[in-house]
Amino acid sequence: MLSLFMVMLGGRHARANTEVHDVVFAIGNQFEDCYPQLREAWFGEQKGLHIDAWMKVSGVMSEGIPYQLQLTNAAPHATSLKLWLINLGGYDAAEFGELHRYVLVPAITETEAKQQGKQYFAAHWQKQHTDRVLEVDDCIKVDCIHGRYIELMKADFAPQEWENCYIQLN
Repeated sequence: MLSLFMVMLGGRHARANTEVHDVVFAIGNQFEDCYPQLREAWFGEQKGLHIDAWMKVSGVMSEGIPYQLQLTNAAPHATSLKLWLINLGGYDAAEFGELHRYVLVPAITETEAKQQGKQYFAAHWQKQHTDRVLEVDDCIKVDCIHGRYIELMKADFAPQEWENCYIQLN
């Protein structure tokens, strides 16, 4: 059965002094099936490309309500609940650099998604901000991944499977 995977890719870019990262989405029966899609999604150099974390997304919670994620052939309606990736950023007074947290939320509009996402800021972060809000459907190349769309339905879902890891892709 096809599943949605959220993946943190890491690697090099010709104009970067340090390793860079990006969060991308892929669809596969199992995680390893996604590797070609991940290589294609990477914007930097293929040499050294690796996975730093991955999650099989089975659903999301919002205000205590579970929403099960399903992949369908039908495009969602404009008024349908959508899955959004929120990239939160902030600073810790004891650490150099910006810290990030990535959260998936269900919402109809970007404004609603941002409001929900802000609930996930770490309490000790300073200068908290929302770096980027992406509608997950717009992140996935739907036309080249089995033509599948994301649908959220009120229902219980299996616990998320995820791992922080280091898996080389080349």
